[in-house]
Amino acid sequence: MSRNGTGKRSVDLVLPKPPPVPGQRKLTDGPWGILWIAALESPSSRDSGHAARLDRARTYARRGAVGDITVRAGELSARVTGSGRRPYRVTLRVPELPEAEADRLLEAWTDDAEAVAELSRGQLGEATARIAVAEDVTLVPGPGLTDYECTCPDWGFPCKHAAAVSYQYARAIDARPDALLLLRGHHLDFVREEAALRCAEREAAAAEQAAEEAELARAGAARGVPAGEAFTRAGQEGGLPPLPELPAPETGPVTVGPFPDPGHEDSLVAPDRLRTLADDAAHRAADAYSHAVATGGTPAARLWLDTDPWLDTVRRAARADGDPRVVGRLLNSSDQARARLARASAAWKHGGQPALAVLDGGQVPPRAAETAAREQLLTRPLPGLPGPPLLRRTGGRLQLVGHDAELRYGPDGHWYPFRKRSGQWWPAGPPSQDAVEAVRPILPGT
Repeated sequence: MSRNGTGKRSVDLVLPKPPPVPGQRKLTDGPWGILWIAALESPSSRDSGHAARLDRARTYARRGAVGDITVRAGELSARVTGSGRRPYRVTLRVPELPEAEADRLLEAWTDDAEAVAELSRGQLGEATARIAVAEDVTLVPGPGLTDYECTCPDWGFPCKHAAAVSYQYARAIDARPDALLLLRGHHLDFVREEAALRCAEREAAAAEQAAEEAELARAGAARGVPAGEAFTRAGQEGGLPPLPELPAPETGPVTVGPFPDPGHEDSLVAPDRLRTLADDAAHRAADAYSHAVATGGTPAARLWLDTDPWLDTVRRAARADGDPRVVGRLLNSSDQARARLARASAAWKHGGQPALAVLDGGQVPPRAAETAAREQLLTRPLPGLPGPPLLRRTGGRLQLVGHDAELRYGPDGHWYPFRKRSGQWWPAGPPSQDAVEAVRPILPGT
């Protein structure tokens, strides 16, 4: 949720001493307070006398023996009035929530409409708590993660005074979610802003994809209907038109030619175009043969793309490497926008047909693949970066925040690097199953 201190609170938060709780009423009904108390009372943390100390701690908390609680990243502190002449000083310490875990939790929150609504109101409620439990992200630290200190002579762990502070803190966090986030090293305002940003980016990406699909649909309609489909429709709508009468065949020998001089203006096929087609056919045949030799089988189906004009256009544009004459002719024959063809041919040069699948966003990676990629990017040094990057996943995109760079997960299990240029995302390098190797071409200074 934060990087290099971004989003971390620079001052302590003080939770004022709440009023006493009469009788045996529950200390809290809120979801986060209940999770906190469940961790405190977990059987795994019990030792001899644990239950009796907790009973006494609840009494301290109910009658108001716990003073103001000061919260800072990784630590709680308060004074508790006990049997001694002076209040005891209590400190609770917990580890800060790791950045990768915090980012995964925020991503899960922004996938849920109820959680987004809670965050927009500056709250952490039922939805955010439910998702944290489902994702197994311990925003509330589990048993064994909390260290207790108290100036009393009790050797219990925790002693009744430390447990009383813990109960009192549980009363507060449902009304003050910033206290829970601050304790784990994060800032509520930053979480709200980041959640809103991620939601806005998803909406923009969905709108962009819808616009591109509409453009493709319009382009397809402008190209007309395939002949086979047209004849099928005609047959369904009342029959095909009659065939025209063919002239009677001529008798005698059939003369073939003469053919136009290739350099003559009446030539049917320009020599340079014919050379382009022959060169393309030769390269495709060589690719097919190499694949068949390598696999001991038939040529790969992906090498024969004539049935899909768009794929064939992209492949030929990639081979032309930006030659304006070739690209111009391809655009005229495919009705595709120049920028879209340029992006698609760039993707093809880096990764072939699988790279086209991620050109418009990629697919959501499996949990194991995303976790492995995050661990690689956050634990291994990246050239050009002073420290671990802030990562944000939107759909199939894993973005390096602040660097106009992202990785997209492909159907072949590889990460594809992209860099933003003039407001558009462009393929920027070859794919890799190793996220660090994939990200190298798009790091600052590369």
